[in-house]
Amino acid sequence: MKHLFKLSLVALLALTAVVSSCTKYEEGSNFSIISAKARLAGDWKLTRYTVDGTDYTANLGTRLVTIEKDGTYSGSDSYDLFGATFTDTYTGTWQFNDDKSTVSFLETGSSSTEVYTIIELKNKEIKLQQIVNDNTSIFTYTAQ
Repeated sequence: MKHLFKLSLVALLALTAVVSSCTKYEEGSNFSIISAKARLAGDWKLTRYTVDGTDYTANLGTRLVTIEKDGTYSGSDSYDLFGATFTDTYTGTWQFNDDKSTVSFLETGSSSTEVYTIIELKNKEIKLQQIVNDNTSIFTYTAQ
């Protein structure tokens, strides 16, 4: 009986070590019972935007995005310019790569796909990273 207990304990410790060392996302938990698709789907508001560590959130206005489980998304960007408020809307499709470490967005009418590395994927917060021309942008979205 002691041998079975020791063997079970060793197996549990080994499993814990493997799971804790295999994190898919740089920030966030190693394990979730909710699928990545279910965590990504929802209504989101951009709450922080940085480029190479400099915060540009205040310069953006308001960005709202709704991501659907069926692979579609829609959103709006509202901003003030010379005392007038402007709103741009958009729709498109999205998909994960095979291991769900990146997500790609293709806006309707565009031929250019935007690819983001997922840094954090939680029910209430998502962090996406995009590197363009050696500039690293981090987009943090909060559930609405």
